[in-house]
Amino acid sequence: MINSSNDIQKLNQIVSIIDKKASQYKNERHHMPRARADSEKKLIIDLINDGLELAKSIGSQAQGLIEDLDRLKKQFIKL
Repeated sequence: MINSSNDIQKLNQIVSIIDKKASQYKNERHHMPRARADSEKKLIIDLINDGLELAKSIGSQAQGLIEDLDRLKKQFIKL
C-alpha cells in the first residue's frame, strides 16, 4: 500500500510537470529557436513516457490517465 501511495504521488508530480511544460511549449514554440523547441518537445515526450510507465505499474486505477497520456503523446509527436 505504501509503494502504491508513493507511486501515485510521483505520478501526480510527473503529470503536473507535463501539464506545465506542455502548456508552455504550445504557447511559446513558434517563438523558440528550433533547437530549443526540439529539446523541449523531446523532454515532454520523455516525461509522458515516464508517466505512462509509472501509471501502467499502478494498474487499473490509472487507466483513464494512461489513455490521456497516450493521446497527449500522439499530439506531441505530430507537432
